[in-house]
Amino acid sequence: MEIAHDMNITQLFIGLAAGVTLLIWGLKRVQEGMNRAYGSKLAYLVRDRFAGVWSALGLGATLTLILQSSTAAALLAASLGVQGEAGLAFLLGADVGTTIVALILSFDLSALSPLLIAVGVGLELRGRSKRLQGIGQAAMGLGLMLLALATLRSMAEPLQASALFVDIMRSLLAEPWLALLFAAAITFMLHSSLVMVLLLSGLVAAQVIDVPGGLLLILGVNVGSALIPVYMSRGASNAKRVAPLGNLLLRCIGVMAFLPILGWLHNLFNTLQFAGAWQLVLFHCLFNLTVASFGMLIVSKLAGWIDYRLPPQKLTPTPSPKHLNDILDTSPAAAISNVVRDTLTMGDLLEDMLKDVHRDMYKNVEVLAKKINQSDDIIDDFHQQINAYLLELGGQELSKEERDRCQDLLLFTTNIEHAGDIIERSIIMLLKKKNNLHIEFSSQEKEAIEACMQGLFEVMPLSFQVMMSEDAEAAKGLFQAKQAFNVMHQKQLDKLRQRAMEQRVSPLAHSLFNDIMRDIKRLHSHFTAIAYPLLSRQGALHNSRWRGAEDLPPVVELDKKTFSDDPVN
Repeated sequence: MEIAHDMNITQLFIGLAAGVTLLIWGLKRVQEGMNRAYGSKLAYLVRDRFAGVWSALGLGATLTLILQSSTAAALLAASLGVQGEAGLAFLLGADVGTTIVALILSFDLSALSPLLIAVGVGLELRGRSKRLQGIGQAAMGLGLMLLALATLRSMAEPLQASALFVDIMRSLLAEPWLALLFAAAITFMLHSSLVMVLLLSGLVAAQVIDVPGGLLLILGVNVGSALIPVYMSRGASNAKRVAPLGNLLLRCIGVMAFLPILGWLHNLFNTLQFAGAWQLVLFHCLFNLTVASFGMLIVSKLAGWIDYRLPPQKLTPTPSPKHLNDILDTSPAAAISNVVRDTLTMGDLLEDMLKDVHRDMYKNVEVLAKKINQSDDIIDDFHQQINAYLLELGGQELSKEERDRCQDLLLFTTNIEHAGDIIERSIIMLLKKKNNLHIEFSSQEKEAIEACMQGLFEVMPLSFQVMMSEDAEAAKGLFQAKQAFNVMHQKQLDKLRQRAMEQRVSPLAHSLFNDIMRDIKRLHSHFTAIAYPLLSRQGALHNSRWRGAEDLPPVVELDKKTFSDDPVN
């Protein structure tokens, strides 16, 4: 009998674990669906609609209502640079938003679960737009959450008959600080305060734990939820750590303030005749509203106080142009030489970006994307400063050779900047899409990408050599390298296109492969473009690659006198 009883308890715990897992999975589906449907609009709200700490508070609550997770809302805000006192207000608003979601889901809406799942699956599979598909995914996730809550309620009720479980919970709740740490640790591991609040309210409703013990555990849940952003920002700059640390400090103060009055609040709720589960949800709401109200009164001072006391960081200096001296105090030849030196640094940065993509394109794309974004911002800054310097230099007294040299450098730096944009805005986006759709390239496709990437690495040093030396023979070698690359690139595409038709590979996977190959060819063209103006000035290029172009009449050059300031009669 005891063995059978133990097996029954084991099955109940497995059922509870399955319910919690389904609840987390449904919550994730809601987040993914809303990001899919309104991702760009959510980013616009965070980036462009800040007007102070109060708007940050409201925005945090709004985004949490949409995404149904304060953690997801905080990550979105952090990715768009929300920090300091605005970031702290945003986190306070996000926690308030979580309480509203918990308040809504605490009602027994399980009857809506089948309808939401059916409608959601239909929209996701048959929706004609990305937004409809995202809304369907979110609806299905909400239906799964309601189904999970019904499962938890049904699984929690038999636990009150288990003397072993009841004794464990009583022993835990007899030590308030241990109970707080336990609830905080479980919340941190689940990465969701919403899941814990709903789980605890279900256990209280089933009378597995008493209401005072549930209120105590709710305090631990709020501490655990504040630990999540602190952990995620552990390696960030001090400015990005201020908001999570401030939120954690405010919650710890709130716990110290509410802990002595838990008994009084329980008696008040009983007087108002609130059910046990409702008392937990209402207490969670009261706690977060109180902490947010107090926090908004001191948000600026608290953020400044935390920032002042954080240990100073040893920040790696951001690369920047170092040789762009004042043009008026520098000869044109020396100024051009300085531009070449900084252009080489710019090229090294781009080469490092390509090496990062080549090394990590099949690994953690999210980490790679952050690194590429930072590198491209540095390259953009180089391009802006060098471009402005060359344009100012072009307004000085220059010889024809010096003016041509300035134009060549303008072309080269612009192409490097464009190459960085291709990597950040196209290749990285394609790799993210590949990961999100769980697409794997075949070994032949990987070999083709590898061959073309090696072609890029081979042509880059030659491109820099032409830029520095203006050597005609090197320019011809660069031109020939482009022709050879184009032939190889086309052969790779033709071979894999034939394979795709014969083996009926996934059209989406083949399309992503073609797009990446296209971008690699665009990068190669940007590196080889420096050869064209040099060879053109030496008369080494035909005007057209079309054989019949020689039979065409010559282009008539318009007389400059044709364009006058006088109006046409």
